[in-house]
Amino acid sequence: MAQWIPRTRADGSVVVQIRWNQDGRGQSETFNTVRLAAEFRAAVEAAGGRWPDGWVRGEGWAPAPSQPAVLVFADVATGADGYFAQQERRVKRGKLKPYTLHRDRRTYHLHLEEMFAHLPFTSLDENDISDWVDDQLDAGTAPKTVRNRHGLLSSIMKHGRLRMKLRTDNPCELTELPDQHAARPEARQIRFFQPDEWALLRSFLDEDIRLPLDVDLATGLRWGELSALRAGDVTFTGEGDDRHAVLHVVRAWSRRSPDDSAEIKISEAETGRWVLGPPKSKRSRWVVLSGPVARRLEEHLAHRGPTDYVFLTRLGRPWRYPDFHSRRWTPAKKRAEAAGLGKRITPHMLRHTTVVWSLSAGVPIQVISEMIGHTSLQMTYDVYGGLLNINDPAMARAMAEAMRASIRRPTPSPGGGAAVAQISDRFAS
Repeated sequence: MAQWIPRTRADGSVVVQIRWNQDGRGQSETFNTVRLAAEFRAAVEAAGGRWPDGWVRGEGWAPAPSQPAVLVFADVATGADGYFAQQERRVKRGKLKPYTLHRDRRTYHLHLEEMFAHLPFTSLDENDISDWVDDQLDAGTAPKTVRNRHGLLSSIMKHGRLRMKLRTDNPCELTELPDQHAARPEARQIRFFQPDEWALLRSFLDEDIRLPLDVDLATGLRWGELSALRAGDVTFTGEGDDRHAVLHVVRAWSRRSPDDSAEIKISEAETGRWVLGPPKSKRSRWVVLSGPVARRLEEHLAHRGPTDYVFLTRLGRPWRYPDFHSRRWTPAKKRAEAAGLGKRITPHMLRHTTVVWSLSAGVPIQVISEMIGHTSLQMTYDVYGGLLNINDPAMARAMAEAMRASIRRPTPSPGGGAAVAQISDRFAS
């Protein structure tokens, strides 16, 4: 047992010496306070009469080793040792034209940052990149342009792999890129939610994001359009089951270009990174929302002024896509996967789901194309033409019924793969 020995120094101060035998030799450590002495003696005895692990003789406990920081894609792209810092050095050596660096920075901020910036660099995989490629093509981006943007993405990944030694592979090497010489985008599998899958995921969403995503699914709005809606953009008509919300889509949030010198409209919640502009199609459109979701939206807007944003975070700010994705979507997705959701899902699947559910109900593709804001009917045919089933019900009614059925489904309890089957069985009955 370690001994407790008080001692008085020549100046009159009292210290405590802890003494014990270790491997036949006397050991000791001296303390100016009783608290530290008692803590050390307990540690010696817990270690079996030996110097405690982590104790530095004469100094105290060694600082705990710091956990390595988790680097995200943005660190590798724009950090002090990142890709663009290395490119700046190349410009100074005359190895790269300044315009090329400017163009690549603009491409990063406008087309890569939103999707990848917040993702841990070492966990970014080929599925994330394939989703991004699909989103680009769905937005009408030419295959050659997608390939060029993918080239920049691959260069940043290569920098993190070879220069920063963060991983041993480059998932961009596995990407199936579109044929740049094709007359129209290549046909590809459209991934969408089955009603049971959406009901399962929805049950794990935080309450403050359920209504925004219900509106998103019912209308097919892009996230930038949804988060830029103001109360004055929404009007209500009809009564009871025929109550409709009419959404006027006139603006959308987007990343601010790094060379944008326009005034930041703080009164409209713009920032140095986010700016308001027109929708992607460059023109406004009207979207109709019906059924329970429309009534919930009306209740939600009961005390909002016309210039107030429809959907706000708990801090009272407009939703930004990275915050929504990391703080709401990803946690709900992980919980749904633990409860049996086996499909790889992304937020963009909501837009696909709007189209597929509407087509399955017989809504004409011309109506769908206008409602989701495609720049041309041809684009809608290119993406969804293989799913056509043309009849003539109204899109809003079809989506209202699909949403009503989905929301009625019971909330699952975590129980592995059986959860999805349980929901399906109950709904089918």
